[in-house]
Amino acid sequence: MATFQQQLERARKLTPKKLEIDLFKFIRSIEKDLLDIQKKRISQDSKDIFGNPIGFYSYWTEVITDGRKKQGQPFSGIDSGDWMKGFYMQEVSGVLRFSSRDPKNQDILNSDHWLSDELFGLSDKELKEVITSRLLPFFIKNSRNILKL
Repeated sequence: MATFQQQLERARKLTPKKLEIDLFKFIRSIEKDLLDIQKKRISQDSKDIFGNPIGFYSYWTEVITDGRKKQGQPFSGIDSGDWMKGFYMQEVSGVLRFSSRDPKNQDILNSDHWLSDELFGLSDKELKEVITSRLLPFFIKNSRNILKL
């Protein structure tokens, strides 16, 4: 068991800057998971970050695809070339931003066929799940490790 002085020294290591650096490294380590959450929401749920539909296939899409994509069926984003493969996360001035490196990204976001341009990021529900299941356990464990508890 640590003395009061030893524990006080350990507590001094628990600085906001240290926690910020550790948290940033951890978030970077789960980047793929965060991107996968977005890909699932778009490709399987066909929803934007607010839970709204991202779009529906038209009659002409059904014709062009020989019925593989039915009129009225929700967009999945899967057949958008390298768009989903190009998803990435970037930190800008302390804010995490998500986008795609695909050159068609702006065309997709500005398209009249897509009903939303709010495709990147996490929904409130997804963010709460990430905080509860990933960030909070990391934060607690990391703090306990610094304090040697």
